[in-house]
Parts: sequence; structure tokens; C-alpha cells
Amino acid sequence: MSAPGDTPGSTAVDARAADAGDGGPDSAVDKVLDDAVRASAQAEADELRNSRFAQARAVWGAIRAQARDRRRATLITLGAAFLVTASCLLLVIGAYTNDFKITARPGVAAAEVMSASYNRTVVRFSTPDSAVRVPRDGVLYPGGLQVGQVVRVEYDQANPDLVRVAGRGAWLTLVPAITIVLVVWAVAGGVLWWLHRRREPASVADASELRR
Repeated sequence: MSAPGDTPGSTAVDARAADAGDGGPDSAVDKVLDDAVRASAQAEADELRNSRFAQARAVWGAIRAQARDRRRATLITLGAAFLVTASCLLLVIGAYTNDFKITARPGVAAAEVMSASYNRTVVRFSTPDSAVRVPRDGVLYPGGLQVGQVVRVEYDQANPDLVRVAGRGAWLTLVPAITIVLVVWAVAGGVLWWLHRRREPASVADASELRR
């Protein structure tokens, strides 16, 4: 019953206010649903963020691995090219050094070609002291010699085993040495270009994907 002086309208308003203050069953259910929706959305956001972090780590790890492999291959290629270049340079220097020794103390003789192969040509000759010499390392600059051929040779009198075909010298080593160096560096340049050209697109694509 209404208290004296209360109107029907004020009584209804007071009842709704009381229901709102108490929360009521419907309000509690709505609150639970809202909390569940927010929790689900937060979980999805966390899962998406963790997934993107994992993807980023994987992509950057792959990029670093590619860069490391590229550096290693580059160093190996350059090292091989420098090694061949140094070997050719030492070959030329050694040839000129031998020529200098022969020219400083020259001896001349007629030598018979005993054997000829791709890496050594053995000759036999006599020195003024009637000693027969068969240099173990063969004769220098033997191109075109044949077994049984008699050729004029020059040798170092202080070391008769150091002998060359007369009229030939270290300059004959320049063309093959330079050719080898040019070929090696051409191949090395092609390998380096291929390494950087081949790996660059993958890295760029992965990095672009991460920025999205």
C-alpha cells in the first residue's frame, strides 16, 4: 500500500529505482556476458599478438641465417680467389728469381731430353768438369720439347740442377698466370653476384611481410 501523500506515479518510479539499485537477475546475466565477451576478445588479441611475435622471430631468424650463410660463402669465394692469385704471383716471382740466378752465373751446354710429361721434362747434360747432370726437377720452360731431342740449355754454375732452355725466360709464365687470375676472378665475381642476387628477394619479401 502507498503511504499517505504518495502518488501512483511516484510509487512506480521508486520501484524501478529499487530494481536498478538491486541489480536484478537480468543485470547480473548481462554483466557476466559482457565480461565473457571482453575476456574472449582479450584472449584472441593476445593470441594474435603472440602469433605475430613468433612469426617475426622466425622471419628475422631466417634473414639472419641467410646473411650469415652469404657472408660465409663470400669469404670462402674471396679466399679461394686470393689464394689462386697469390699462387700465380709466387710462381712468377719464383721464375724471375731463378732466371736471375742463372743469368748471374751462367753456364751453357747441350742437353738431351730424357722424358717429357705434363709436369716435368727431364734432360741430361754435361758440365765442364765432365760431370753428367740430370736435374731432378727437370728443365724450366720445356714447352714443345720431345724425348730424344737435343737442345741448348743454360744453367746456374753454382747450382747446375737449376737449368732452363736457352732463349726462354720467366716472361713465358706471365701469360698463363694472368689468364688464370682473370678466369678465377671472373668466376668469383659471378658467384658473388649470384649469391647476393639470389638471396636478396627472399629477405626483402619477408621484411615487407612483417611491416604489414
